[in-house]
Amino acid sequence: MNLQQLRYVITVAKYGTFREAARQLYMAQSSLSSSIKDLEEEYGIQIFERSKKGIEITKEGAMLLEFADQIVAQADQLDYRYLYATENRRLFSVSSQHYDFASEGFARLVSEKKDESLNFRFLETSTSKVMEDVRDAVSEVGFIYLNDFNGKVIKQHLEAFDLKFDPLIAFQPHVFLSEFHPLAKQAKISQEDLHPYPVISFDQSKNSTLQLMEESIQVDQNTQRISASDRATVLNLLSVTNGYLVGSGLLKSNTQDHIVVVPMDVDQKNTIGFIYSKVRPLSTISKRYMEIVRELLEGDQRIELTDHMD
Repeated sequence: MNLQQLRYVITVAKYGTFREAARQLYMAQSSLSSSIKDLEEEYGIQIFERSKKGIEITKEGAMLLEFADQIVAQADQLDYRYLYATENRRLFSVSSQHYDFASEGFARLVSEKKDESLNFRFLETSTSKVMEDVRDAVSEVGFIYLNDFNGKVIKQHLEAFDLKFDPLIAFQPHVFLSEFHPLAKQAKISQEDLHPYPVISFDQSKNSTLQLMEESIQVDQNTQRISASDRATVLNLLSVTNGYLVGSGLLKSNTQDHIVVVPMDVDQKNTIGFIYSKVRPLSTISKRYMEIVRELLEGDQRIELTDHMD
């Protein structure tokens, strides 16, 4: 077994086919298949079940994938810390779901600390990856949200990963739409109003449950889904389709051309907070970053800013 083989397993599981995984890895499909077959033979297990319809990960494969994610993340962290970081420079890293305020606060922190001996990294990623990054010290802090629907599952992950959740803001769900969308001029939007339209969401890992999705309401299973991994693509999709995205309603003015944000007619509170390790104390730079984020959010009428962390 080697790290490269584990990366191959992760990529195949992510994209669901050997063909697409090979394309993403810039390698021949036959070479990829052969490498994973060697790993299966070495461990005496079947990682993927292959059929004409594609592949499915086996029970043994899912267990291997969980270990592979941890091992590769820790190896990447070693590389960042000892190979990619300049000598005598520390790395401050943040992992987050897709929030403008998190990235804007990060940019302000970098500008403020530009003369210090620090390297910086900001990772926008899936819900499960945010928690894994903080658990594995890939990032010191991360941003996720909780509500009644996902709270039980998220809290189970946090407990298993020895992570603490500190609430930052409470918000009512809002709908992001094109200004030309049929619902764009409504004062409020109900879930029933949204049924005819496709939902646009941020891509999650292949094995994520519904509770780890980034949308803050439950969406009908028959609804067409369109997903993308980055905010730029999501905003483009919102601009040119009748799709919608449900989120916090927080959107920077320079990213909202042709996008309107309408509150949802639902009685549901969601809480965005930041997570960090219970066993590693927060650094001074992390605490300053959180101060900057709070300063950005103060005065926004769409949210309720929670008390400061302990």
